[in-house]
Amino acid sequence: MIDLDKIKKTIDKHQLIEIGDKIVVAVSGGPDSVCLLHILNELKETYDIKLYGAHLNHNFRGIEAQKDAQYVAKLCEDLKIMCFIKSIDVTQHAKEHGYTLEEAGRILRYQFFDEVSEKVGAHKISVAHNLNDQAETLLMRMLRGTGIQGLTAIHHRRDKIIRPLLDVNRNDIEEYCKIHGLAPRIDHTNLQPIYHRNKIRLELIPSLEEYNPNITETLAKTAELLKMDSDFIDLQANDIYNLLIKKDKVNRLTFPIHGINKLHPSLLTRILRLAAEDLVGKREVLEYKHIQSLTELIQKDVTGKRVELPMGITVFTNYEKLVFTTEKEGNKLSFSYFLKDDTFTDIPEIDGRIGYYIIKRDQLLDIPKDIYKKAFDWDKIKGKLIVRNRRDGDRFWPLGMNGTKKLKDLFIDYKVERYNRDRIPLLCDEDEIIWVIGYRISDLFKVTKATERILIIEFEQVNNA
Repeated sequence: MIDLDKIKKTIDKHQLIEIGDKIVVAVSGGPDSVCLLHILNELKETYDIKLYGAHLNHNFRGIEAQKDAQYVAKLCEDLKIMCFIKSIDVTQHAKEHGYTLEEAGRILRYQFFDEVSEKVGAHKISVAHNLNDQAETLLMRMLRGTGIQGLTAIHHRRDKIIRPLLDVNRNDIEEYCKIHGLAPRIDHTNLQPIYHRNKIRLELIPSLEEYNPNITETLAKTAELLKMDSDFIDLQANDIYNLLIKKDKVNRLTFPIHGINKLHPSLLTRILRLAAEDLVGKREVLEYKHIQSLTELIQKDVTGKRVELPMGITVFTNYEKLVFTTEKEGNKLSFSYFLKDDTFTDIPEIDGRIGYYIIKRDQLLDIPKDIYKKAFDWDKIKGKLIVRNRRDGDRFWPLGMNGTKKLKDLFIDYKVERYNRDRIPLLCDEDEIIWVIGYRISDLFKVTKATERILIIEFEQVNNA
């Protein structure tokens, strides 16, 4: 028998509902969802909540599916709950997108619930998973193969999805419906072993009950214990992730490889999953095979090696760094601007600006030591000053060297990441590179005892955040 106090205990323990919440309740018309709607309606004054019913007709069962929708509409009307009903061809959607019927149904259901939630301004979406669903899910994932996170099965709450009945046995749900005269709809396909979950429910669990009559409760308890351990590891992984991650403005996350390559595989796996989720805003992007590929990439630590992942994510190693990005190659950055005297020239492509002025030698007190402010011999400069980024074949005469060096080799010496090389501004005259800004000046333009006029030039990074 379902005790409302037990449901309230679950709600309060897992913080499923807050006072004044608006909640969309997923109602299929079956015993679980009908029980859920009725119970939440009984508790609406306790939590001062506003309920909305939502029913999606999958069009799997013809006239029976239409009767389900009619039943849900009538139930909501009797309970004075606003109801939203939508019909969609799930079979066609599955064919068009290459999903199984179960996958397509789940995706479209939650899209619909999100639509209703947004329309009414709801804070939560309540679904009717119960103790038996928990046990079945755990067995499904064990048979498929999964780690500890997968074995935690269904959670009481994930984001705005809440499951108040997750601690309740299906038999108690059916009894509750009888006592309150709810007469829910019965989907007879659930009584046939035609789907994977149905086979587990109808064949595997009854076999396991021969060894443990309380197997459903045991499996659900196992999932809860595993969740407790998994949550602890997640906390450690999140702390490490936040400590090591560097977030760039251009869809890129960077880790120091020597900060993660010694981590326990359990922590490393979670950190890699967090990075993918952080980048594309979606959970469970990476499968086991992807984690294996990334682990090998980290262990080899060879600059330039990369792995392509789902949702357009590319991961590559670059000078002892592991980089996650959704940027696409081929969008080559290019800029070139003539500089104007006594004013700053904006370089919007790199959120920077550069300015200069000219003074006499006796006005210079000290040679600037700042990496973004330098002094040059003005009289050695030919033509106009230009700021641009790199070009194929660029060469440069670094200060203190006896000859030129390929700009590419200079970047390699300084371990400038490949994806950043196009963003390095170069100060040039019409013949030579004068300054690789932020790195080296040219020996050809250094200030000497013979210098009469001095060019003072300064680069600034503009903060557009």
